[in-house]
Amino acid sequence: MSCYRWLSVVAFVYLVCVQGGCGSSQHASGPQGLFQQHCAKCHAQAGEPGGPKIGSSKGPNLAHIGSEPGRTAAWIADFIRNPKSKDSKATDMPSFEGELSDEEIHSLAEYLAAKK
Repeated sequence: MSCYRWLSVVAFVYLVCVQGGCGSSQHASGPQGLFQQHCAKCHAQAGEPGGPKIGSSKGPNLAHIGSEPGRTAAWIADFIRNPKSKDSKATDMPSFEGELSDEEIHSLAEYLAAKK
């Protein structure tokens, strides 16, 4: 994977969580609800729930993240839980460990990994 794509993934996760104003997971319904609540503000594209009116959000587009080499549900879950565990330079993406339960992280990772 190119360095640009890797940085895009890192930026996406960060922007979704920190810059997007991560909310409580109490009102989320399933992995799509988790994505909309915790990720969409930074990663949704125009026309998608939580996305901008035109163009794309600040974070990388995750519409095909599951097609990226090595982007398995396990890898994505580890990245969501602790981005630096996968990239020591992942300073823009916050850790969701403690913010989301392991079940929510796994569910969200499976949802994202299926995006091909």
